[in-house]
Amino acid sequence: MPRLHHIGITVGDTATATAFYRTATDGEVIGPLVKSGPAVEAATGYPGIEILLTFIRLADGVFLELAEYRGADTPRIDPDNGHTDAAHPAIVVTDIEASLARLAALGHHPLSPTMTATAGPLEGYRYVYVLGPDEVRVELLQEPH
Repeated sequence: MPRLHHIGITVGDTATATAFYRTATDGEVIGPLVKSGPAVEAATGYPGIEILLTFIRLADGVFLELAEYRGADTPRIDPDNGHTDAAHPAIVVTDIEASLARLAALGHHPLSPTMTATAGPLEGYRYVYVLGPDEVRVELLQEPH
């Protein structure tokens, strides 16, 4: 049966991104691991690239993979949710207000007040977006009680 193993997020600074996503998820940090060589170059299309990989294991076993590309011209994209090809992680947290307070201590604040979904598969969930490292929009969700 197909299932999600990880979602990869390219980051500009591993330490900053790891602190943010670790705080947002309360997950287990694995790494960083340094990857380079012909296989990595072939897979990425970047000759001479070195990738610093850090994984954060979430409670359900799914991983966030944070990848910092080093040694190549890696232009930034605008990850705004309204742009085609943009993606965002949506992280279910136990207490959305406590999560927001911990992220605020790192300098990351919500983009709006917390709202409650009224239809579809998220009906009853509380949600809010936070602008994370590299301007990735991260959605925090709290399940209905």
